[in-house]
Amino acid sequence: MLRRGSDNSFEPLTASAARPNKKNVSQREVASVVSEFRHCDGVEVMRLGWLGTALVKGVAVHVDDNDDDLREIRQALRGIKGVTVMEYESAAPEVRERVNRRLSSILGKREILMEVKDDGEKVQIFGVLDDATGLVRDIVFHSPSDCALICMFGTLPLDVIGKIAAQ
Repeated sequence: MLRRGSDNSFEPLTASAARPNKKNVSQREVASVVSEFRHCDGVEVMRLGWLGTALVKGVAVHVDDNDDDLREIRQALRGIKGVTVMEYESAAPEVRERVNRRLSSILGKREILMEVKDDGEKVQIFGVLDDATGLVRDIVFHSPSDCALICMFGTLPLDVIGKIAAQ
């Protein structure tokens, strides 16, 4: 498990924080929060199920194979089965507070994979790492200060998540 240090490098979390006995984030729990707030003014939601994700993967097949980064992204996308994005920065302050409180109650019980701090903003990344394969299952990015939630259900290699977090 990694944490970005003050010099933008990644540092391991302590052993006790890196492997608490917690489970991955439930797609059903995230969907309940998204459904609860999606009709509020200022809340934007985008969901891609298996069909939408398959279409994105189909488009990615036609990307130039000479670009190593794009090839790596396309390879990593194979494990993703669904994506949910919720942005609520434009919502009323009380709605933002309620969303953050609900998400914190769900995510606080889960295993934190990485925490990235950039210019005072904090992004927490949740997921369950399979040490044998290096794959992370059901990845959730949450930034309470940016009022953003990104969920990728399926699997991604840990090094790809690190690269995403670095950006």
